[in-house]
Amino acid sequence: MTIVEQIVSREIEAVIVYESSDVITFADHDPINFGHILICPTHPYESYIELPNRILSEIQSVAKELYQRIEQAFEPDGISFIQNNGKFNELSHYHLHIFPRFDGDQFGWKSGEIGVQSIEKLRQSLARL
Repeated sequence: MTIVEQIVSREIEAVIVYESSDVITFADHDPINFGHILICPTHPYESYIELPNRILSEIQSVAKELYQRIEQAFEPDGISFIQNNGKFNELSHYHLHIFPRFDGDQFGWKSGEIGVQSIEKLRQSLARL
């Protein structure tokens, strides 16, 4: 049973912000900043590709509503979304992070070693798509 399923069944305590039969949102226990929320299906879909369209649609609708609520409550300099799949999904349960960003919060993007690429190289890299 995933951590999200344990939260849905109330085996683990969480600060729940929104809940329906298909989607639950709750505070991240190790937040980037206060206001960091996870948006999850209540059923154990592991990846983005497994989500039924109706649940994906509700997740996006809830994300938009939470975006507005985070803006009003925390007055951030920006808001970020992150969603990981495969071995980078530490919960083995789909979850979308939404969190307020502030100047100087030390959260950042670290790119790989390949560096800035030319348009031609980018075209070649995406030709298989």
